[in-house]
Amino acid sequence: MTAPWNGTVTVPGGKKELGETAREACIREIEEETGYRLRSLRLRGIAHILSGENEATGYYFSSRDFEGELRDSCEGVPFWHPAEESLSLEGINPFYSLLAPKILDETAPLFEAKILSDDRGICSFSFVNA
Repeated sequence: MTAPWNGTVTVPGGKKELGETAREACIREIEEETGYRLRSLRLRGIAHILSGENEATGYYFSSRDFEGELRDSCEGVPFWHPAEESLSLEGINPFYSLLAPKILDETAPLFEAKILSDDRGICSFSFVNA
């Protein structure tokens, strides 16, 4: 991760490769970073993130249906932590703290977020139901 997020705790993720759908990218990134192969997943939200002159769109999925063995990768050392306690972890990434409640609430509707950040952190955000 880049400043100010490097060294923070967050979930696996990454960028879409040429020709991939967001769903395919999620499945690949999870397997590369954790060793788990997702069998099914659900789109929970989309975030439009603006930081200076850079803009990105993030697609957020959830899954409880996977197989494989947890393993380390060049991205870091993955670990399990109860979702309900994850927001209180030391060093938790601010994007995770902002988005996780909406992603983890299986009864919540699909969301769309707009997030403005700079080198100091998250400046502003808004959510709407998609």
